[in-house]
Amino acid sequence: MFPLLSFYFLSLTLFDSLHLFLLTVPHLPLLPPSSLIPSPLCVPGGYTPAPGGPFSALTSSMWPQDILAKYYQKDPTEEAELQYDEFGFRLDSDGKNNGVEPRPEPQREDPQQRLRWQAHLEFTHNHTVGDLTWDLISPVLPRSERLRSLVLGGIPHSMRPQLWMRLSGALQKKRTTEISYKEIVKNSTNDETTAAKQIEKDLLRTMPSNACFCSLQSVGVPRLRRVLRGLAWLYPDIGYCQGTGMVVSCLLLFLEEEDVLWMMCALIEDLLPPSYFSSTLLGVQTDQRVLRQLIVQYLPSLDRLLQEHDIELSLITLHWFLTSFASVVDIRILLRIWDLLFYQGSVVLFQVTLGMLKIKEEELVSSENSASIFNTLSDLPSQLGDGAAVLGEAMRLAGALSQDTLETQRNKHLAYILNEQAQLNTNNSHTLNNNLNKVVRRQSVRRKSTLSSLLWGEDEAEALKSKNIKQTELVAALREAITRTAEHFHCLDPRHTSTDLTPDYSMESHQRDHENFLVVSRNRRRRAKALLDFERHDDDELGFRKNDIITIFSQKDEHCWVGELNGLRGEWKHPISIPISPPHYSLAGDDSVTEAVTDLVRGTLCPALKAIFQHGLKKPSILGGPCHPWLFIEEAASREVERDFNSVYSRLVLCKTYRLDEDGKVLTPEELLYRAVQSVNMSHDSAHAQMDVKFRSLLCVGLNEQVLHLWLEVLCSSMPAVEKWYQPWSFLRSPGWVQIKCELRVLSKFAFSLSQDCELPAKKENSAILKEGVADMLVDHYLFSWDL
Repeated sequence: MFPLLSFYFLSLTLFDSLHLFLLTVPHLPLLPPSSLIPSPLCVPGGYTPAPGGPFSALTSSMWPQDILAKYYQKDPTEEAELQYDEFGFRLDSDGKNNGVEPRPEPQREDPQQRLRWQAHLEFTHNHTVGDLTWDLISPVLPRSERLRSLVLGGIPHSMRPQLWMRLSGALQKKRTTEISYKEIVKNSTNDETTAAKQIEKDLLRTMPSNACFCSLQSVGVPRLRRVLRGLAWLYPDIGYCQGTGMVVSCLLLFLEEEDVLWMMCALIEDLLPPSYFSSTLLGVQTDQRVLRQLIVQYLPSLDRLLQEHDIELSLITLHWFLTSFASVVDIRILLRIWDLLFYQGSVVLFQVTLGMLKIKEEELVSSENSASIFNTLSDLPSQLGDGAAVLGEAMRLAGALSQDTLETQRNKHLAYILNEQAQLNTNNSHTLNNNLNKVVRRQSVRRKSTLSSLLWGEDEAEALKSKNIKQTELVAALREAITRTAEHFHCLDPRHTSTDLTPDYSMESHQRDHENFLVVSRNRRRRAKALLDFERHDDDELGFRKNDIITIFSQKDEHCWVGELNGLRGEWKHPISIPISPPHYSLAGDDSVTEAVTDLVRGTLCPALKAIFQHGLKKPSILGGPCHPWLFIEEAASREVERDFNSVYSRLVLCKTYRLDEDGKVLTPEELLYRAVQSVNMSHDSAHAQMDVKFRSLLCVGLNEQVLHLWLEVLCSSMPAVEKWYQPWSFLRSPGWVQIKCELRVLSKFAFSLSQDCELPAKKENSAILKEGVADMLVDHYLFSWDL
């Protein structure tokens, strides 16, 4: 261990100055990555690389002594024939790296940046008495804006081994594990499995241009073998993936092999999603779909280009994600990316990819044909040489992308993928659950809780045995309820006789959901355009200005209207009225006209959906507390709105400030769900209604808004709430929820007009019948022009 106190601040600076004075090379010496002070110029029984020279950036145990011996014993005039960079990669005789790029300047370490890091470590450990050494520094560094700023600015190369272990959580795993690295190596050495055989084939293919891995006698090959075999033994359901070989070999250049294994455990268990390196590659496949969706949001011009030329981006970017960029970018840029990856997690993969695409966006858009676009994308990472520029563009473009948003999108697209795979099998429920069992977070040390049954009172063994049968029964009951409701519309409304009731399970159907939702949202409500200003005098009134577009919600009486403008809802009174009814109104779905629809929805459909929401719902603990799907819905709706609060708030303020057209502000399904939950609570709490009644009323609102299937997606994508309220084997935590969503989508084809409060005690409501000739008054009054 090496001290970090101020004495060494001075010694480091003096050492740098001394070398600058004595050495002819015009750059700072690169410090050995195993310490905070430079090592001596020689080591017992071996050679030490010159600062900034070949192999100087490697951890000392990886220095290839056979090559270094030839290097130092060689005639200086013949030195040019033997060229390697400071990371051990072979250079051509003309100084080019693999014949492509001219050799960049050797890796430098900024002394000022190193001092900033040392000052931060001392500040966060100011309680330590005596010399601060690495073994006294906490294995987990507390997250802070200051720490993030330091990571973004780059970790000093000499500190990377120790800081990477702490930032990623690998050091904590190493110190708390129940099995040692020696035991892992011993157990995996004689493991002659298919994975072990494949590892042997790939040992020399992983990094052939690096002196540490170019032959079986190279210093890094046996280490690579032991780490890969150890991982395959620790995670038998994952085994060996070629992507891990590239990551492990890069880590071995800078860390000792035991630390590399725990770094990989941190990647597999914590930093990357489940099943990233499995045989199915479900995790990385899911991320490719999420990336494509983020491109639509952050790079719309590139999205249009990819669609126009029908280019499948995942063919290029999947390998970027699978190897965490280790196989595609220059090692110097890779180190900067990994600094941030080990601190922030997998969100960095998306931010960096979006940043790289943004840098080349103009060149891509100006490309003439599909082939040139594909080639530019394929070569994009290798053409970038400035790590600071890449990270800077990534943070400017997608720095606000959060891990919560990412997880929501991942859960949704993973369910889509598994559901698509299940359609190839006759027994969907069994296939979905079998696939789900393969997509779980793997742990190197598995512990079973002895209190789970006591706390939750759940016989999981029995539930697991019957879950497939039960889920099939639940889907059948829901499908029957939907069919009966659709037949009701067929009988009473001739317009629906040809409506297709077959659920659409294709990926395209999910992509169209948002577009259809926008169309329905914009066309459902009656709108009015104000011709004059109307000042608000009471708190419950709605003020507006000339030409404002107002969405009409209801009519309290002949002279009082209720509407919304720029996110604000209120009423205004004026002696005018017009007919208010949805453009696709249907008598079959109006419970004030057709009582049968109430029985179908509240008596058949709602119980079928409640049974699905109750499947796998955790029972009350011994400490008490209610357990009902309504509580889960409340929490999930709040979480999803709070997650995007800043963007939602900014949008509403913008609309209010500039009085934008109402068409420019359509509530998202998340916002709509949150408002509906609050509305039901407000009306039902005063009547002391039970949660079952609230649940049924909310479903009626969802049917009215034709958004019930999207609400299910919102709820099932809120993983913190789902994991809190549901067992791992429940329907809502399985990809089977996508099947339920597809079934519910059928109901969005019908126009419902259901009362939210029909189960509450009767109250006076004035639903006055419109007088004849009222519409003609609009022409004479000149206050509103109605968008009919």
